[in-house]
Amino acid sequence: MQSQKRDVKFFVLHGFGGGTYEVEPLVERLRKSGYEVFAPILKGHQGSSSKMAKTTYREWIESAEIHLAQFTDNSENVIFIGFSMGGLIGFNLSQDKKFKAIVTINTPIFFWNIPQVFRNLMEDIKNMRTENIRRYIRAKKNSPIRSMIQFLIMLGKTKSKLDDVHSPILVVQALDDDTVRLKSAEYILNNVSSEDKQAFYVDRGGHLVLLSPKGDRVIEKILNWEALS
Repeated sequence: MQSQKRDVKFFVLHGFGGGTYEVEPLVERLRKSGYEVFAPILKGHQGSSSKMAKTTYREWIESAEIHLAQFTDNSENVIFIGFSMGGLIGFNLSQDKKFKAIVTINTPIFFWNIPQVFRNLMEDIKNMRTENIRRYIRAKKNSPIRSMIQFLIMLGKTKSKLDDVHSPILVVQALDDDTVRLKSAEYILNNVSSEDKQAFYVDRGGHLVLLSPKGDRVIEKILNWEALS
């Protein structure tokens, strides 16, 4: 049975070149727990990679802002959750809006954990499978060079905005993330101005941690986070 609706709302964003499937387990669990949740698709992420290549990082941010305005006119009762690049967009939106709290999940400041990529490829070879290889090929296909350049521009501009973030923040990072280096979480925590800030690390979750066996641990941490009260 679904519990009574809560006052706080959740706005959940997916990552670069991805979609709502990346955050679906979290969204479903939040809704079952009685929260109002909105998980939109960013502009350019609805179809082919060629469509994505025609959009800019500013349009990604603007589309998130438009969706947020459609969701609520009071951001102060919203907990913003950003997976990967979605966390960077959250930092940009928080320049003009005050969120009740922010959660980032595997959000990059420093990306491509090359040693972990190598370990994943060796694991494929050892176990005679192609799971990671296929994932890397798919990621390359979904990430046009023009879009990657736009991502890098946004990343560079976002770093200087972290000290303007004052909302309580929970930084979630998988220790074996092959896309985001561990020091990204440390950088975020060291550079935001939030008084209430904490990190939550999980092992063996990978970049798509919410879709991994460790996803439940992340979801439980968010649901039990003090900032929700």
